[in-house]
Amino acid sequence: MKSKFFAIKLTAFLASLTFFSGCAGSSNGDDLEVPTNLPPICRDIDFVANPDMREMCGVRRAHNKAYKNIPQQRYLIKPSETSIVKTGNKLELRFQNSLPLYLDGPIVNEIMFNQEKRLEKIKNNYDYHEIYNKESKERTRIFKMGIPTDLGGTYEFCFRIPELKGNARTRNKAMGNNIERMSCEDFETIIAADKASRGL
Repeated sequence: MKSKFFAIKLTAFLASLTFFSGCAGSSNGDDLEVPTNLPPICRDIDFVANPDMREMCGVRRAHNKAYKNIPQQRYLIKPSETSIVKTGNKLELRFQNSLPLYLDGPIVNEIMFNQEKRLEKIKNNYDYHEIYNKESKERTRIFKMGIPTDLGGTYEFCFRIPELKGNARTRNKAMGNNIERMSCEDFETIIAADKASRGL
């Protein structure tokens, strides 16, 4: 009888520990909801070590297990204001004034997004080319990015920047240039053709 009573008390004690640890939240900051539009002055702040800065920067604590789907963000070193955002199992590449582009493949699970890594910019490489065709008077703007992961690999992605439609009177900055994905094979073909046309 005593052993049964002890088991009941132990179960109740463990349940209370679970409850209070859940209320306390995660000490490593995994349950912090950090906005993906942080102003530059807030991006280098460690919100675990400096909880008094959270309110000013719009950071809050998620109060339930939904925090696993909180968008998490890391900035790249170039182009300016480019970042990668992970929500659940989805990875987005976000350029300034452009719609986000989804990244797929192994890279999705090879970039870390904890609060410590959030403070580290991803040191990607960036190869930009602007090609002007004198005959057609068309401009082609393309670039390749090599994105390193926290597991040591690097993945390459290639993009095209389409020309803005309309004219200076009808378009505005909000329209932006919606950057498009292209195959890196096509990227290399365009670069090789441009070099050949210039005798390089």
